[in-house]
Amino acid sequence: MSSTLLEIRKRYGEISYDVLFKEHSRLIYKLIINFIRAKNINLQNTEIDDVYQEIALKIFKNDHISRYDEEKSSFITWLNIICRTTTIDYYRKKLRWMESVLSEDGPAPVQGPDALFSLPAGVLTDRQAEVITLYYREGMVAGEIARSLGISPRTVRSIKFQALDRLRAHYGAAAPLPEHGEPEEPARRHVS
Repeated sequence: MSSTLLEIRKRYGEISYDVLFKEHSRLIYKLIINFIRAKNINLQNTEIDDVYQEIALKIFKNDHISRYDEEKSSFITWLNIICRTTTIDYYRKKLRWMESVLSEDGPAPVQGPDALFSLPAGVLTDRQAEVITLYYREGMVAGEIARSLGISPRTVRSIKFQALDRLRAHYGAAAPLPEHGEPEEPARRHVS
């Protein structure tokens, strides 16, 4: 058991979920914020709170405290892995939801060939622009695009994700970073 968990056990007699989250809520927020910053994930403050709750539920529901093994990893590493995987799961769920909402509306009716659809010049590769155009302007799905371009549907989805990521960066669509006692930028190690 890590020294942190041992200290909690000494101080309170046992490790409870309540004590764990009271003692480490700032650390959990810091781990979430550092991860979304490093991966440039677009989450609002309320969504970070949702991720925190998901982490608490995951630890409680799966009884992670009793399964923690100090010989396998330190407490912070263990907690960081749970925070990272939960954040990734939350973000993927959000992306799936956003795609389903967009696909429910169907493609927007276009009055002219380029009336509502234009891509900024120089932001996307030719292949990315082609995939985005086929997906959003022509209303094709990944399988249809894959057949027309002679690539796999998985490659189409990957290209689409990369293109949307570039477009978000170009338009500054990343959310402002949360103000939950933001952690300072970690110092980078210099290798000689």
